[in-house]
Amino acid sequence: MDSVIRLKDLTQAWFVKNLKGDPWLWSVAVFLLVGGVPVVYSASVMEAYLEHNGDTEYLLYKQIQSAGMAFLVMYFVHLIPYTKFVIFSRLGVWLSIILLFLTFFKGINVNDASRWVEIPFINRRFQPSELAKVALIAHLALVLARRFKKGWNTLESLIEPIFMIGLVCALIYRSNISTSALLGATCFMMMYVGKVPIKYLFFTFCVFIFFSGVLVVLKLGQRGGTAEKRIEQFFNSEKVEYQASHAFIAMARGGLTGEGVAKSRQRRYLPHSNSDFVFAIIVEEYGTLGAIFVICAFLLLLYRGLKAIEKPKRPYGGLLSAGLTFSIVFQAFATMAVTVGLFPVTGQTLPFISKGGTSMLFTGLAMGIILSVSRGELEEKTI
Repeated sequence: MDSVIRLKDLTQAWFVKNLKGDPWLWSVAVFLLVGGVPVVYSASVMEAYLEHNGDTEYLLYKQIQSAGMAFLVMYFVHLIPYTKFVIFSRLGVWLSIILLFLTFFKGINVNDASRWVEIPFINRRFQPSELAKVALIAHLALVLARRFKKGWNTLESLIEPIFMIGLVCALIYRSNISTSALLGATCFMMMYVGKVPIKYLFFTFCVFIFFSGVLVVLKLGQRGGTAEKRIEQFFNSEKVEYQASHAFIAMARGGLTGEGVAKSRQRRYLPHSNSDFVFAIIVEEYGTLGAIFVICAFLLLLYRGLKAIEKPKRPYGGLLSAGLTFSIVFQAFATMAVTVGLFPVTGQTLPFISKGGTSMLFTGLAMGIILSVSRGELEEKTI
């Protein structure tokens, strides 16, 4: 008994010493990362069997690797004082713009969309839009924090953030309309939290609506036809989209307590069951109760991530944490809304859970920055 108590004390001491920041945020991140592994494994059995010579555990090891790498990124990033990210914010935005242009001309085309570039020498795919999301949010937080201290006196002070947001979202729009829309909504919420005057917010909203309309009318997006078809199917009550119909069947089978771990049947028929529609598998195997746990985890992340706004001495940290929190939570609830039929099919993954190396790593990066902000009080004298 004494050895068990001593082991418990040593474990607690290790966590207190090494895992700094908000313990609730750590709990949410670890719960979602660890809990996502058996879900993705179950949803990937058929895909792994068909595409990897019967090796049903291939994607299990890939998911464990992705979750482990995300945790390591999150851990090492949270040790860095968040004020250090000021140095890389503008550089990160311009680097992501260059990579998005590179994707435009030489990107790898999958499902009629060029979203990936291949990293030389290691032959791994990389999705520049994931970098662009984190970099743009970090840079916008810096711009808004500086204006937060000086005040919003003229409309000209909004030119730089509007230009940056518009350029990045337009480049992402070409291959991923839903990601562009979610990033735009995140930036708009950051501007609202950053106390941009209502008249300037209204002007910004009108500008983005106008240019979004231009992009739609000119059909400049690679996935414009697909998006239009999905929206038509969404509003057509007589014909349910194939993926959505099987997602509904999976959730209906789940009931209150679910079919049990790795007992999903719809994983055989539901396309992208380990990525875009993984929430349907969660409901089928773990029931409504399991889904509520996942929803509550993201709501807790939203609540704790926004706590940093209450610190008046660090507007940059508050806006940075709020922006990245909005980004993760908006994507999560958009994915869940699509699964239950509230939104048209978008192709968004569920953060921390869905299969996807690039998405998992940058979610870990974003969470590491949020944890860095939560570590303690810093007076931002140099920002």
